[in-house]
Amino acid sequence: MIEVLEEFPPTVMGFAYKNQVTKGDYEHVFIPTVAQALADYQKVRLYFQIDPNFSGVEPRALWEDFKLGMEYLFRWDRIAVVTDVEWIRQTFKAFACMIPCAARVFRLEEVSTAKDWVVEGAAEQEPATLMDRTEKFLIAVDESAASLKAVSYVSQILRGRTDVHVRLLHVLPPIPPGLLEFGGAEHPQLEQRLSGELRQDQTRWIETAKRNAHASLDKALAILLQGGLSPNEVSTSFSSPIHRPDIAHEMLKVAQTWKCGTLVVGRHTRSWIREIRSTHVGEDLVRKGQGFAIWVIE
Repeated sequence: MIEVLEEFPPTVMGFAYKNQVTKGDYEHVFIPTVAQALADYQKVRLYFQIDPNFSGVEPRALWEDFKLGMEYLFRWDRIAVVTDVEWIRQTFKAFACMIPCAARVFRLEEVSTAKDWVVEGAAEQEPATLMDRTEKFLIAVDESAASLKAVSYVSQILRGRTDVHVRLLHVLPPIPPGLLEFGGAEHPQLEQRLSGELRQDQTRWIETAKRNAHASLDKALAILLQGGLSPNEVSTSFSSPIHRPDIAHEMLKVAQTWKCGTLVVGRHTRSWIREIRSTHVGEDLVRKGQGFAIWVIE
């Protein structure tokens, strides 16, 4: 799977590669995210973190990666690859000399150095062909009928438009309390091992929650594509709060990162959100979202 890392400036696209990477991961995650950045900026930077549990890439996914890399070869500004997988390190080093931009490979223990390097000077860049944020829409998506109704409404409003971008956001449920912490251990080595196991359990839980959410995101994507938007005009994002999330805050944070001007939610939300919120997400957005257009679809 490919996970978008949200911690970087808008001109830096960060991705984590985990387990098996498929052609679908490129079509639904990597390509739309990079396409949106290239629509906003003349040059972008790429950060790839290959996790220890990475097991490989499908041949069709490699082909999609090669096509995209060659198509926009002269629009990459800087590329960082962080991995301990030796064949990836050697392959990247062999081809780095043919990439017309700064490109470096780092080990996983050098994550902080790699992140500092890839963002160095990025905040000083001025957007070249930045799309007006009023043309970017952020839609909260879950499994509810109201959520798909909101997507359908946006699809109808944007029918025939080619100057817009829609980002679908799925806010994951909070991590179960049993996966947040343990009571500690008397011996440091045992505590370190238990902490590592807990982090692995958290990662597995989040990955499972994301897989469960793909059905809703795929339905939303299908509605938008049937309405005339192209795959390059739609992207997806996850928010992974550790504790009980403030849904409105999560939406506003993503909207600010991706410079979305219009935030869209359905009137009714799914059960776990209703359980932890006494007010509706739309009401919170209207109260907190000064400067944004808020659409609450009945």
